Amino acid sequence: MGGRGGSEDSFARALLVSVLPVVGVLVGCVIGWYTCTWGVQTFRDVFEVPELSPLPVRDRAPGVPGPTLGYWLSWAVPILTVYGVGSLLLWKWRRGRLVLGAALGGFSLVLLFLVPTWVSIEVGGFAPD
Repeated sequence: MGGRGGSEDSFARALLVSVLPVVGVLVGCVIGWYTCTWGVQTFRDVFEVPELSPLPVRDRAPGVPGPTLGYWLSWAVPILTVYGVGSLLLWKWRRGRLVLGAALGGFSLVLLFLVPTWVSIEVGGFAPD
């Protein structure tokens, strides 16, 4: 009895199908974290986007500039790049759709929680009173 049984193959396949989405979500979360931290900061460094004032809005001097177009692009370009590449891979790579869909879901979860908080702190100021 050296051959593989059908039940062993189906068990291995079922295990793989149940584990791959979890791996995809975890990978997507990691990619989301690095996109929001490293990707955004690298964009700002490369394109010399000016830093925002750390003072709360109510304590800023009149005429202090707010977020520029470069600031908003530093958030949009890395995120849209990941979504664009992920969507192309999702469209072309049939065998990886399960993992890629889960990865894009994990990526989106990180973005939904991290980006609004981070932007609020940067735009609104974060210095103590």
